Amino acid sequence: MYLFASEAVSAGHPDKCADIIADSIVDTLLQLDADSKVATEVFISGKHIIIGGEVKTKVPLDPAFYEEIAKKALKQIGYPEAGFERGETLFPDETDIQVYVSKQSPDITMGVVKEEGEIGAGDQGMMFGYATSERDDHMPTAFAYAREIRDVLYAYALKHPETFGVDLKTEVIMDYGSKENFDNCKPQRIAKIIVAISHNKDVELKEVKRLVKKII
Repeated sequence: MYLFASEAVSAGHPDKCADIIADSIVDTLLQLDADSKVATEVFISGKHIIIGGEVKTKVPLDPAFYEEIAKKALKQIGYPEAGFERGETLFPDETDIQVYVSKQSPDITMGVVKEEGEIGAGDQGMMFGYATSERDDHMPTAFAYAREIRDVLYAYALKHPETFGVDLKTEVIMDYGSKENFDNCKPQRIAKIIVAISHNKDVELKEVKRLVKKII
């Protein structure tokens, strides 16, 4: 056996919620001021959301403005459904949102504001990815399956809020059989599929397992 695993999270997962809220802040500020420079972070723990960072924009620095963006993003993700067990869930009107956004430092502004047509770089992170010949879409097989399973479960959760919540994670473990097969992009079989999904407290675990297996 030679195993390789990948996971995918839904829009309702706290990690992804933070990403979506951060993206929404950037999108909204750029719509209101195309020259906005945004360096904000979003932290989520339980029912608490913290938005912090620095911005250079003509849009007033009003905490209520950022709170509204966060609540709107949560509603679009699928969190306003009534009747679902609250717990630590991110229901928009029950979430504590703290905003610590200030005006961007002049020193940073000097580094990122260049002549027209040029863009400077601040201290933001760099991400990387790669293509593979395992599939026609050039995605690693384990990740592709994890994403596909996540998508069908998330779609089901949006249509059936009485059963599932929108916070879920999927993991797919592929068995390549040998390192040689792995190096040559030749997966042999799916060794295991793992699903973590929020559900209504009235739905028994046995029923959750049955539904998940049926859906995927």
